[in-house]
Amino acid sequence: MILLIILLIPFLTGLSLLFFRKAGTARTVALISTVVNLLLTLSLLNADQSVTYSAEWINYLGIQFSLGYDGISTIMLLLTNLLFPFIVMAGFGRDQKNVPMLNCLILCAQSALIGVFLAQNAFLFYVFWELALIPVYFILLVWGGDDRKAITLKFFIYTLAGSLFLLFGIIYLYQLTPGTHTTDFSAFSQLQIPAGTQNWLFWILFIAFAIKMPIFPFHTWQPPTYKMASTQGVMILAGVMTKMGIYGALRFLFPVVPLGVLYWQNLVIIMSLTGVIYASVIAYKHTNLKTMIAYSSMAHISLMAAALFVLNSYAYQGLIFQVLSHGVTIAALFYVACLVKEQTGTTEMPQLGGLKINAPNMAILFLIILLGSIALPLTAGFVGEFLMITGLFQQSIWFALFGGLTMILGAIYMLYAYQRVMLGDKKLAFAKATDLGALDYWILIPLIVVILGLGIYPQPIFDILKPVAEVFSGLAH
Repeated sequence: MILLIILLIPFLTGLSLLFFRKAGTARTVALISTVVNLLLTLSLLNADQSVTYSAEWINYLGIQFSLGYDGISTIMLLLTNLLFPFIVMAGFGRDQKNVPMLNCLILCAQSALIGVFLAQNAFLFYVFWELALIPVYFILLVWGGDDRKAITLKFFIYTLAGSLFLLFGIIYLYQLTPGTHTTDFSAFSQLQIPAGTQNWLFWILFIAFAIKMPIFPFHTWQPPTYKMASTQGVMILAGVMTKMGIYGALRFLFPVVPLGVLYWQNLVIIMSLTGVIYASVIAYKHTNLKTMIAYSSMAHISLMAAALFVLNSYAYQGLIFQVLSHGVTIAALFYVACLVKEQTGTTEMPQLGGLKINAPNMAILFLIILLGSIALPLTAGFVGEFLMITGLFQQSIWFALFGGLTMILGAIYMLYAYQRVMLGDKKLAFAKATDLGALDYWILIPLIVVILGLGIYPQPIFDILKPVAEVFSGLAH
């Protein structure tokens, strides 16, 4: 029952916000809702055994409303419910239109994302997968920046196209299940699908998840969307929604089409590592801070996609660990980028510089987050990328070398961006820029504590992941 409560709290709270008129009250209620959900999620980590919830739903199709979780789901659920309090707080004190509706959409997005990570059958997974798109679409369309209509339409078309691939794959697998048919993940994983069928079915499913991550060459919706999105919108997209693709690949590809995974393994790894180099080069050359962070995110996601197909326990544990680390770090980076925009009116780096003079504390916290992003030792990013590159090394030394370029190239373009934004002489145009406010500390300090805490003592996350990593790596044999 606790899983159903965690799913419904943000949804019901979000609907109730439509009856509020005062922006401050709506924000406070939304924040309380997200904090309660975070506390309930943390209580699951201390439970002696996992819990499930199941109820009859569509008996005609043999589909139940089943919720459950394992190590991977736990990390995804933790990431979602950890970030949303900060996403809601990011709206406090800011001039926004229709605050109750905005926070309603934010909480509905949270509920749908929770549903994706707790669903125990493919039909329910698909329902929540689609539902997550709707509130984010309106957050981008109504509260986004310049060119939001055209960019949001492109984002919608891309993700909808991916969803159609996923729907076709689910219907095909449903027809293969014996007896009265079912969409349970456990039934899908027991199917004996011929190797030739797995080879084409792999791409039907993989394209849906590759668009959502996104990885090269399915990424073109991402940079303009991240640049245009509001602070809260980009924190949802980059922090949590992109992880849906990785989670979906883990749930569908490896248990259902393992022969297809082995057949296309090296091609997907090469494609992903190509994305690492491509995104890193573009990130270095780009002059907009938010777009640069978007491409850096794509480089890290591409490395995760490569690790996804290595099929050993090092890569799996590093991958899931990095999902948590990247979600927290990228949300903090985009929050700082939005602070820079508020203080200066621009995120174009040639026009920036010298901000550390007026905002020294912002410069310090930005540097710490940035060091986490480039995987400095004793940060969470280092733990995840070290394990993923170790996993790639076991597959091929060349894969490890190209994967390792993420850390080197990331350090180059991130530090170069920091130099252009924060260092240099004071610019008269930014003479009125101020340092962080109290709210900014309440958002950035806890996120930094997570980045450093997981880097210094990552063992609790490994304890959660160890059984699942062994199961997934065993699929390769």
